[in-house]
Amino acid sequence: MSSSLVAQKKDYTEIHFKSKLRNYTKVLPKTEEIGINKELFSELVELLANDLYSENQKLNFTNKLWLAISNPQKFDYVYKDFSLKTIKNWGVKIKFEDPNFEPNPYLEKWTNTGDEYLYFQWASIQILTYLNLMAYGEDGSDAKNALMNLKCLEGINPPRSSTNEYTYDYLTRVSSLIKKKGLVILIYNNNYDFTVCKIEDKEKVIGLFDKLHWEFIDL
Repeated sequence: MSSSLVAQKKDYTEIHFKSKLRNYTKVLPKTEEIGINKELFSELVELLANDLYSENQKLNFTNKLWLAISNPQKFDYVYKDFSLKTIKNWGVKIKFEDPNFEPNPYLEKWTNTGDEYLYFQWASIQILTYLNLMAYGEDGSDAKNALMNLKCLEGINPPRSSTNEYTYDYLTRVSSLIKKKGLVILIYNNNYDFTVCKIEDKEKVIGLFDKLHWEFIDL
């Protein structure tokens, strides 16, 4: 299992949490009303994780993902440590930027977004990327490094990217190689988030993303 998933729980006693929001929304995201249910995320985790994780792990991932989707406030409270760890650079000083010490990142995002589908996509990206089931790369070199974090590609060394190679060009090249192993890369259309699944599961995965108003295409 990835070291990110077994890291020790962070000591937050000396951290001064600070939200930039004056108030959080008290409205929950619509789920069942718009045809979004827990089964959707259970199927998505199953198709992306396959035998990479145990059944108990996949159930745990599904429960966390669904709670983040359906009740971000409760998710941030119940899974505080997990919630914060899924946010890249949380609490880290970045040049010219103040550290992010938002205590309720999922609730903050839902409050600021107010759009179910945009929030569902964002929450899914954070959690699935943390679980090494999704990745992101703004160019070929970045995509190569991201591929090496994907659980399904452990032991596979992606080819080097060419100078100034675009993400889509690089991933298209890699996808043609891993098809020999029965795998395919699916990428968020006009974006740089991507995942890998079995070729036989491609249409099912694309269909599940589509229910989230999230267009993924086959490379």
